[in-house]
Amino acid sequence: QNLDSYGQNSPRESGTPTRTQSRARGDSRAQKPDTMVQTYKPPQVEVANDTPPELQPIFSYLNSHSNKLYQEGYFLKLHDLDSRGRPSSDRVWTECFAQLVGTVLSLWDAAALDVAGEDGEVVPTFINLSDASLKMIESLPMNGAAGGSLQNVLSISTAANNRYLLHFNSLNSLTQWTAGIRLAMFEHSTLQEAYTGSLIAGKGKVLNNIKAIMERSKFVHEDWARVRFGAGTPWKRCWCVVSPPDEKEFGKAQKSLKKASAYERVKMPKGSIKFYDTRKVTKKTRPIATVSDAYAAYAIYPQSKPLIDQSTLVKLEGLVTVHSSPETTTEGFIFVMPEVHPAVSGFEMMLQFLFPVFDTFNLYGRPNKLIADSLDQRGLMFAMPRDRRWGYLDILDVSALIHTEGSQAWSERQWRREMKKLTSTRMQNQFDDSSANVRQFGQRRNTTTARTFSPAPERVNAIRFSEDASSSSPGSRSGSPAQQSDLQFGPPRRTDSAPPGAQGSPHKRSASDAQAYRKFLTETPSRLSYEATEPDNEEMAPLPPRHGGALGRPNGPGALPRIQSGAETPTLGSLDQELRSQEVSSPNLMPPEPVQTPPAFSHNPSSAPPKRPFAAPELRRAHSNVDAATLYQMQDAMR
Repeated sequence: QNLDSYGQNSPRESGTPTRTQSRARGDSRAQKPDTMVQTYKPPQVEVANDTPPELQPIFSYLNSHSNKLYQEGYFLKLHDLDSRGRPSSDRVWTECFAQLVGTVLSLWDAAALDVAGEDGEVVPTFINLSDASLKMIESLPMNGAAGGSLQNVLSISTAANNRYLLHFNSLNSLTQWTAGIRLAMFEHSTLQEAYTGSLIAGKGKVLNNIKAIMERSKFVHEDWARVRFGAGTPWKRCWCVVSPPDEKEFGKAQKSLKKASAYERVKMPKGSIKFYDTRKVTKKTRPIATVSDAYAAYAIYPQSKPLIDQSTLVKLEGLVTVHSSPETTTEGFIFVMPEVHPAVSGFEMMLQFLFPVFDTFNLYGRPNKLIADSLDQRGLMFAMPRDRRWGYLDILDVSALIHTEGSQAWSERQWRREMKKLTSTRMQNQFDDSSANVRQFGQRRNTTTARTFSPAPERVNAIRFSEDASSSSPGSRSGSPAQQSDLQFGPPRRTDSAPPGAQGSPHKRSASDAQAYRKFLTETPSRLSYEATEPDNEEMAPLPPRHGGALGRPNGPGALPRIQSGAETPTLGSLDQELRSQEVSSPNLMPPEPVQTPPAFSHNPSSAPPKRPFAAPELRRAHSNVDAATLYQMQDAMR
């Protein structure tokens, strides 16, 4: 039985006794390789018969992403700040075994795993990284008796004001984990944008007033909405005012756009979004917050199909000004949930809010037509896979961006832009390779046909070509040949875990990437790291397959030296320099206080426990993207 048909027949339909099915499931699970045993497995979305064809592929891709293993291994963790932004009471280093599956980081206490052995079980903790902020810290002071500083630290700011510090044994391990987290976050946000585009294409066409909704916004749009200023913060009922750009400025920009050449860029005017605590807004009324420049706005998949028609949840990303004392401006995000009117569905209310936002900030091709091309970086459907399961980038690609000169000062907006550029390059390389393979095969077929053509009757052993056969054997980065005009996106194969490695190969792609880096980077293990105290007896993993270089650079592992920033060892920048480079201020950007001297690593960071841990389904449901407070607000907004 292949994976395509696995799980299509439910136990109730098959009629087989439950005990037999349980034993069969146990046997199949035991036969799966270790790479298929995952921690975080959200419920699979059932694609019903009445699901619009525009939504079927995105459901499959959302499932694939949420079950994709990006990284796993050991590191030291310290809970730096609690949800109130105060120093955590549990501010001690703990060695953990972690798995990053989707955007959920599962953590097990390493000492507890050693005590439990192969027969016991350890309850994990979860950290949702879908809205996280990352900072790589090259040097962090320690307050121990010996003093000194700690290298290779990653700061992760998550829901509310929580901040975690992760310490790795080397710069290479730090890079691998940071790249894995950034890739997971990027693919998550890209899929949410594609979900929004699929939702508009699939369900928007059946709305009676869809033409009126899609008209260019010329007037102020204002209504009540539930607003959350950051992940994990309380929801607040606000009067939301979406102000489009001035009509005169818009008209001037349109005239300049017509006169400009194809190579000139005309700066389009933008409006703003303001949130008030009262509906009676005057010139003297001070807003709670203002979004002055948004670079992304999309619907959030509510993790449940019945909630799609009811949900109005939208995420805005951009420059946010909080009008407090003192007034602060920072690059961040806001969750907005417009309240539903009587006899109007939640989906329609969401579109009535989204399109004015698109027009206000010139997003995704608006105020003209929405861009539907999956090759256009500006569109909602950008990088929507055609026949791929895992996207176009890998950890090695993102690692190269991390060590690009100046990347330590990049904002989240700049990171999104650079990763989209690299994705576009990968996609173009794939389509170019596919087109070349198709042309080459066509030439071979024409030549062979000319040689074997004869008016005589066909012989039994004559050479024939099957019209439905695959026309090429694409490489590791290439999908099957596809015409660029084909905008149909077929769903991927259903999978319950990350793709397994090759049979007999104990390492993963991330391990290959890590070993490949050793040839080009100077390893700088921490003085407390595992590699500094014990020799590495593992075999060198094979090099990753050759692939097209980013931004026109050479192909293959020989392109790796480009990640260096001019020094022998790539410099990530000190925390003080990073803060000075920020144009905005935020309490969460303050540097961490000195930490205690961490214990020595007792496990190889790239190893795994003898028995890979597994989290119970009821434990992971509580850490989905839509929390209990948001679900309550959804229900309350429908009243």
